[in-house]
Amino acid sequence: MLTWIYVLLAAALISWVVFALSLWRLQVKRIGLLQQLQIIKITPKRKRQKASDKFKAAVFRWSDRLSPLGKRFKLFVSDRDLERRIALAGHPNGLTLDSFHGFRFLCLFMGLLIGTFLSWLGLGGIVQILLILAGLFLPIVWIRSAASNRQQQIGIELPDFMDTMSVTLQAGVPMDPAIKQITRNMEGPLSEELTRFQQELDVGVPREDAYMRMMNRNQCKELETLVLSLIQGSKLGVPIANTFKILAKDMRESRIGYVKERAAKAGPKVTMITTFVILPAVLLCVMGLLVLNFIYNPEGIGIDWSAFS
Repeated sequence: MLTWIYVLLAAALISWVVFALSLWRLQVKRIGLLQQLQIIKITPKRKRQKASDKFKAAVFRWSDRLSPLGKRFKLFVSDRDLERRIALAGHPNGLTLDSFHGFRFLCLFMGLLIGTFLSWLGLGGIVQILLILAGLFLPIVWIRSAASNRQQQIGIELPDFMDTMSVTLQAGVPMDPAIKQITRNMEGPLSEELTRFQQELDVGVPREDAYMRMMNRNQCKELETLVLSLIQGSKLGVPIANTFKILAKDMRESRIGYVKERAAKAGPKVTMITTFVILPAVLLCVMGLLVLNFIYNPEGIGIDWSAFS
């Protein structure tokens, strides 16, 4: 009987943890949507502490060393898909395909180590299996999330960049110096891509090929629209300043519509989480308390076990 009580309490605890994580994720998305709609101001991000940078550097340094072992445990992954995801994420901290396999092996080893330690404390079994699975799949989830966030950030930064480019071009500045001047005062993934684009032009890559290479390195619809418009405009002789201005306006309108659509979908998600996560957890706690009262409270509705002895 005590085993079932522990199972009920564990299920309730897991449900509460899932609900807390889901609520936190929805809150973060809500703040991001409000910032994109300019309802709340975006405060400048603080610089990360040096201790966290050192920790990241140590983790990826160990990942590089463990890459030979990580290549032997390519479970549930495709090298081609991973390489594409890492490129879309911008190779964070110099991450490569080999070092990612080492990072995944390091996460697997840490999950196994923590699971073994918890088993010594009497919390093994399912917890240990969950930690091992987390070590296998969390790195994949992380790199996919990093790739998606980077492409979204490029789409968010593009309208402001194109407005600045339009003003600069109308002032009589040529295109290449304008891009170099603007990217010099920018930070983020869009600045990295434009800097690489300029470097390719400097080493002699044809402009149209450099455009296509930049588009192939990314998976952002806004960036693809801009590149195709610039290629077509250069062939037809359309003024580039007007192209930047019109595209910036269209991208802002489409971005606002997309943000409003995502905001409208947040309400049903909260209701679903409340229905399928909070309610079962509360029912499990109530049932657990009733079972405990039934067993150990003979003065109430419980059973007097002394009568059977």
